[in-house]
Amino acid sequence: MKTLPQQRGFLAIVAALLIVVIGFLGITIAYMISGGANATNNFQQSEAALDIAEAGFEQAARLTLTPNLTGKNARIACGSITNNNNLTNTSFGSGTFTATTVSGSPIYANTTLSSAITSTSSIISVDSTAGFASAGRIVIDNEIINYDSISENNFISVQRGANKNYSTPHNSGTAVTQYQCNIDVKGSVPNATSALYQREVQQSLQLQEAWAVGNLAGPNFVLTHWNRPTEIKWTNSLFANGAPASLNAVSMLSNADGWAVGNVVSLKFTLLHWDGSSWAQATTTPAACAGKNLTGVSAVYADEAWAVGPAYYSNGSCVTGPTLRYLLLKWNGSSWVALAPSSIPADNSGNQNLNAVHVIDAAHSGSGTLGFAVGNSGTILKYNGTNWIKDTSPTTANLFGVYVVSTSEAWAVGANGTIIKWTGTWSTVSSPTTTQLNSIAMLDSNLSGTANSGWAVGNAGVAVTYNGSNWGSQNTGISNTLLGVAMYFTTPGQDVWAVGTGGTIVHWDGNAWTSVTSNVAKQLNGIALVAPQQYPFAWKEVFP
Repeated sequence: MKTLPQQRGFLAIVAALLIVVIGFLGITIAYMISGGANATNNFQQSEAALDIAEAGFEQAARLTLTPNLTGKNARIACGSITNNNNLTNTSFGSGTFTATTVSGSPIYANTTLSSAITSTSSIISVDSTAGFASAGRIVIDNEIINYDSISENNFISVQRGANKNYSTPHNSGTAVTQYQCNIDVKGSVPNATSALYQREVQQSLQLQEAWAVGNLAGPNFVLTHWNRPTEIKWTNSLFANGAPASLNAVSMLSNADGWAVGNVVSLKFTLLHWDGSSWAQATTTPAACAGKNLTGVSAVYADEAWAVGPAYYSNGSCVTGPTLRYLLLKWNGSSWVALAPSSIPADNSGNQNLNAVHVIDAAHSGSGTLGFAVGNSGTILKYNGTNWIKDTSPTTANLFGVYVVSTSEAWAVGANGTIIKWTGTWSTVSSPTTTQLNSIAMLDSNLSGTANSGWAVGNAGVAVTYNGSNWGSQNTGISNTLLGVAMYFTTPGQDVWAVGTGGTIVHWDGNAWTSVTSNVAKQLNGIALVAPQQYPFAWKEVFP
């Protein structure tokens, strides 16, 4: 039996051991708390660096696509991102970012589908992926598709219908194209020169492109090209090919697919096709009659486009026949054909020109389902996906421009400042001008089915704008007649182009109209854009 002193000694030893254990546990817990705090801080700072890198890309994208072409914070070219003062070691939050252009940008490439794809296909097989970025965005017809990688001649890990919430089928042989700027951004905390935390992202930014067409210049077709091959500039693209003629309208599906139409030469319609590299005249066209010049065109898919012009006699002999028919031509993927008289309304009111046409695929089915063609004396023809039928018009004014927004809305403009709207039936709309309006462009930026932004242009430099409810006038500062208008999606109603007489090109940046050099001297009759959608980029993080 232990004595009392022995028991006291034992308890003292136990107490000492407990103190040591408790102390050790305390140190361990303190270390764990400290380590956890450090881990949390490291994670937070790393996430901050990633946020800074993403903010840097947003800044680079804004400067590359801003509507402002002049002045402070004006648009910069893709090739000018590296070493730009606003994008190099730029302070943001708790750190800095530096943006650079990835080698080889801007990237332009085009190929064709090697096999047809459905609206749900997740692999895009093409003839060649040479020249395309390893990740980014492609355009097929007017569908935007993001992809994460390339495997042999396939784009894989794709996001169909990017930014427009739908996808469509496409036939084998359809153009596949890319025009983008690849941007690398490093986010650093506290700064790039003594970075404790750093994250890096690469994103591809879809770039703008546009074409304008005009009257014949000697032996040359007249075209001018926006943003390519030289960025932020209109480049004269005159060329002679076959029998040149004045071009009256243009419609673009993608960077590698579009049509321009013009005057009859030697009893042949002028129909030019863009394949991504050059313009060439269509070789298979119906016989034309002298003076039956094509005045409007609407490209729907690679194997569907429409062109319109003056009325002709249904006997096809270019002389007086039993019945006048409106002139409607259709591209079927291999040739242009004149619609049979049985599928075109009779022009019982006389020789009325059709001046403009716009057809859309409202069902995303791969073919046009709704369209309108407009012309003299208030003429309106409606396309229901099968036939063209005469539609009731609320005006007798000559109509020169038409735009279909959706299955529930379309617009047309014309003489005396006429503006009419279709919501199942046509009705007149209050106009802020009595001057002739020649062209119209509308935008449904939130995909609601109704336009929330729009522009129409006309004689004497007149421009009117739509705010989603009403039309108001805007002073362009010029007196030249404006014949075509179009706008980009990225900044609704704030990145707008108009063209007209004397080679006029004017640009609206959300605050003012500015004249821009077109580099052509002839009248420009039409303009079409190849436009990035609301979110013009694809994203990935770079890991060391």
